[in-house]
Amino acid sequence: MTEERFELPAIGAPGPITFPPISRATLANGLHLWSIAHTSVPVVTVQLVIRRGAADDPADRPGLAGVTADLLDEGAGPYDAIQLAEAFARLGSQLAIEVGSDVTTLGFTSLARNFTAAMALLAEVVMRPRFADADLTRVRELRLSRLRQLSSSASAAADRAFYRAVFGDHPYGHGVLGTTRSLTDVTMGDIRDFHAARYLPQDATLIVAGDMTHGDIVAGADRSLGAWSGGRASASASPVATMPSGPASAPVLFVPRPGAPQSELRIGHLGPSRDVAAYHALVALNAALGGQFSSRLNVTLREKKGLTYGVHTIFDFRRASGTFACETSVQADGTGESIRDVLAEFDAVRGSRAIDEVELSRAKAALTRGYVRHFETAEQLARASVQLLTYGLDDRTFDRFVPDIEAITIADVASAAREFIHPDRAVAVVVGDPDHCRPQLDALGRPVADVAPEF
Repeated sequence: MTEERFELPAIGAPGPITFPPISRATLANGLHLWSIAHTSVPVVTVQLVIRRGAADDPADRPGLAGVTADLLDEGAGPYDAIQLAEAFARLGSQLAIEVGSDVTTLGFTSLARNFTAAMALLAEVVMRPRFADADLTRVRELRLSRLRQLSSSASAAADRAFYRAVFGDHPYGHGVLGTTRSLTDVTMGDIRDFHAARYLPQDATLIVAGDMTHGDIVAGADRSLGAWSGGRASASASPVATMPSGPASAPVLFVPRPGAPQSELRIGHLGPSRDVAAYHALVALNAALGGQFSSRLNVTLREKKGLTYGVHTIFDFRRASGTFACETSVQADGTGESIRDVLAEFDAVRGSRAIDEVELSRAKAALTRGYVRHFETAEQLARASVQLLTYGLDDRTFDRFVPDIEAITIADVASAAREFIHPDRAVAVVVGDPDHCRPQLDALGRPVADVAPEF
């Protein structure tokens, strides 16, 4: 038996990315259309992107965008919910609706020969939703039940408290589900008004990737969605055009969970938007600091101290702003120690112990070696195009990712850390047992406040 059997294989070069060209058109009603040829299999993926999301909820109706989207496929045109699902199923497809903070997407994948029929169904959903009172009652109860479930989740409580603390009253400060109060108060009139004001062809882009020509896609889209009218004028620009200011202080926010054997932690602050110039340096920095299993924070809290099963950091890039946060669950008696360690690593990476060449090399390999796998299917190409649209990125963004990551230097990462990681501004959210946690938190030297996230 030779020693070579136990040597790790050498890391190969990353595969090149060449994102296929995007053909564009605009229908007479203002609907934008992007098409991407992908002819390896006879399928198409469609994503209709409405440039409105949870951040467009009225201040007194968090969750309205989500409820509206939920009701779209509960009945549309001549179809009730079951008939609509069966109609998609007969085409070998299904409709998927997703609501994010910045956009809402309605999508399906089908055989190319079924594109016209599937698009006709999508048009019914977008243009002629039934919005029946009985459906609202059922959807409301399902969402209220989900909120009751989430209210018992330490992770969900930590997320809600963190985003509210960081974003405050900015529209990014609430999630897609909304709250029990807002769901209880929402009316069918609210939903109809939101749909009329926000689901507009001029605010939408149809993205189609697959085995069809651009001309056929434009013709099919015009047949199905060409009659989609502009409806009422949009009441205002999206509220995410305004930047959140962040909290005035960096407190410790405590959500009491008596008897909890572990503490759920969120430690972080406001971060940049997706179009930040230092994007690639930040992605590499995050991978080295807490974005992968071999990262600094995981080595410290899991391997060296045994306080957690895992810890990770993330830059949550959004259209107007985002967050930088460390997320983990630690044993209760190590709550205070874990917060100190996280903040210490945030501080160290800014200068006293900056990311070194070995860490950066490992981070680059993790980010680039499998990157090409994200662009193999029509569905992956369509979803990647949604990112380009959502964040206003140019068509060569994905082509440049690997070479731009490879070009990042130690100096780039150090500069990004100094500019975008601020332990003195980091809010710490703790969900845990008062008897174990509160004395540890009081010893941190930061103001501690009890909070109760709204569900």
